[in-house]
Amino acid sequence: MNAPKILIIRLSALGDILHALPAFADLRSSFPAARIDWLVGNKAAFLLSTVEGIDHIYMIDTNALIAARSKVSAWRKVLEIIRVLRSQQYDCSVDFQGLLKTAFLGFLSGARTRIGFSKELVREPPAHWFYQRRLQKPSKQSHIVEQNRGLAALAGAHSDSAPLKFHVPELDVKFINDLLEKEGLSEFVIINPGGGWPTKRWKPERFGALASRIQTELHLPVAVTTGPGEDMLYEIIAAHCSSKRPHHFPVSFLQLIPLFSRARLLVGGDTGPFHLACALGTPVVGIFGPTSPIRNGPWREGDEALARTLDCSSCHGRTCPTANECMEFTVDEVFSAVVRRLENTGGSQSARG
Repeated sequence: MNAPKILIIRLSALGDILHALPAFADLRSSFPAARIDWLVGNKAAFLLSTVEGIDHIYMIDTNALIAARSKVSAWRKVLEIIRVLRSQQYDCSVDFQGLLKTAFLGFLSGARTRIGFSKELVREPPAHWFYQRRLQKPSKQSHIVEQNRGLAALAGAHSDSAPLKFHVPELDVKFINDLLEKEGLSEFVIINPGGGWPTKRWKPERFGALASRIQTELHLPVAVTTGPGEDMLYEIIAAHCSSKRPHHFPVSFLQLIPLFSRARLLVGGDTGPFHLACALGTPVVGIFGPTSPIRNGPWREGDEALARTLDCSSCHGRTCPTANECMEFTVDEVFSAVVRRLENTGGSQSARG
């Protein structure tokens, strides 16, 4: 394929879309003249709008079909998107999600070749029936970024190590630059305490103690980022920080891009902002419990991931019968990982010795 037409399918979520971006970069690098479009859910389209090299973003709301069965308009919108997709006559579709609905959308797109995961890798096993080329399960557990790049390779792409490029609106960049200037921050560490599941969250009280040690022992100020409904996490962190109260930045997801780009380090769990930091190349320390750091952890050399080896490790449970034992890391353990990661990037005076 010299200048193929390629349809990427990954509807959600933000972290999973970020995990698919290196594979997209492989495709774009391998086929610079190709038309590469992306089919995504309405709620995540804003992130893709900042990614360089996507020719067209098609937004779809499949959840509306469930919530509004009786509304003909919801079905009309989906059918119109399918009509447009079929008119493009794609050479191939690449399904990075592995759900029955995403595999079926690839089939409905009319793409000549449909690429996806094998039965052992898909989220919903019937999905693999719709693919003509399937990525087989590796002999040992691998990172989802590498699995996604394997799908791109099935489309003929080669691996590209170039950094991902995001184009954030100037107003958001200016907002962060002005905020950091106002707060007097140039060298700082980010703590992101949130997580989509309660079981992914390290205790905010311990984040508070960690923030205190970073500020007093490493002489680096700490900023806490929170999403909607997470302000209480910051208040708990601040209450348990015995040194200077950390900065609080309840900024938007896109504003995290220029913020993380200027941070020395991010500490957090398996959640969208953590994976954004990984995509940007910001040094990270990850705290993992119900999900596997091998599959979902940092994917760049030198980054740190903390995980317990328990009988129930990587259970993917949103609730836990053992009081979230897999997340019972001490402040000393996480602080040591912070020091190691800072040393690997030429850390603070105290961290260097």
